[in-house]
Amino acid sequence: MSNETPDNVKDALRAIGLTDYEIAIYLTLISKGPMDARELSDTSAVPYSRIYNILTQLEKEKKWIIKEEESRPSRYFAKSPDEALIIAKKQYNVQFDKHSNDIIRSLTPIYESHDTPIKVALYIHRGRDVCINRSLKIIEHAKNSLYIVAPYYEFLEIFYDDIKKARARGVIDIKLLIEEHALEDDKFKEIIRKYSQVCEVCSRDQVFGTSIVMDEGEEAFIILTQEIFKGMSYFGVDTDHIAFGPASNYYFNYLYKTAKLVELK
Repeated sequence: MSNETPDNVKDALRAIGLTDYEIAIYLTLISKGPMDARELSDTSAVPYSRIYNILTQLEKEKKWIIKEEESRPSRYFAKSPDEALIIAKKQYNVQFDKHSNDIIRSLTPIYESHDTPIKVALYIHRGRDVCINRSLKIIEHAKNSLYIVAPYYEFLEIFYDDIKKARARGVIDIKLLIEEHALEDDKFKEIIRKYSQVCEVCSRDQVFGTSIVMDEGEEAFIILTQEIFKGMSYFGVDTDHIAFGPASNYYFNYLYKTAKLVELK
């Protein structure tokens, strides 16, 4: 079997920040085992005049290799690929956060000094069935959490089986917020009794529309009905703006904190 490293692996190593000389040294240590500087230079074709600077960079800064101090001359060992990548990812995250803070701190005041309109795609889904299908897709794709506002019996009845399936496949963080006065209706109370077996249910007044927030804001969808806009059919709203999901998640939690836990006998 050939020990030649595929080009796509070398491309991947470049993409995460290694230079060609660093790649040559690391791959040589991976394939040939521990070596001293002279052996590494001869085997990897990295010039001996550059070898110590590159070895120091790989050992001290990027931490992809280890230097054995006891041997003379010192030998170098490659860390395992999984360990090296974990270290690289941590370093990248630290650097990314630092650079992000610098960029935001410097450029945000300049950006906000201009009255610059932001073009955002707003998607309107018209019709009852269209809105229901969009909602069910969100429920189907949820991995971690589902936060639902549903003041109407109609949607709760339709969503129940899919929400139960979501719970069964491991979506444990499911919360339902309902309109308080809806509990005066026996049919509504019965569907809430079923929901209380699969999720936490709270109630409050002034619940606006039906909404679904998936995975703490990864995706969100709002359904508005004829009761809100007279003379219009059902229509749903979402957008590709990055803040829509997190904002919906924040608003849900804001409402939920001021709601009362529903406990039906």
